[in-house]
Amino acid sequence: MGSEPVHPPESGNENHTRPRLASRLTTHPDGREECTIYPADATPETQLTRWISAFEGSFVGLDAME
Repeated sequence: MGSEPVHPPESGNENHTRPRLASRLTTHPDGREECTIYPADATPETQLTRWISAFEGSFVGLDAME
């Protein structure tokens, strides 16, 4: 994961594959929930730099987006 797109427009790659992701839901002492998403095959060291987190209210279930 970097600043370059996985499949730049000029790549000609029509077979876009989605990365396998894992997630962890953490409940903080104040009751807020935080969802962290990272590559499923990431080593513990890699997880330190390849992740994204959002607090409750910033994410929705997949069925809400369909």
